[in-house]
Amino acid sequence: MATYEPAELARELGYSDEQRPGKVVRDYLRKKYPDHRKHERWVLEEDQAADVRANVPRKGD
Repeated sequence: MATYEPAELARELGYSDEQRPGKVVRDYLRKKYPDHRKHERWVLEEDQAADVRANVPRKGD
């Protein structure tokens, strides 16, 4: 089973110049999953990655 990290998804969505890679994705995830422990690493399964792709706009859209 494939897993994804926020920085990887952010690059895929066109956010390659962020000062903190993956921040736009982590910001979305924090709102979606408020019970996720602060400072704990995000490792996303396929369904979570698909949710990010559907709800975080591509850069420039």
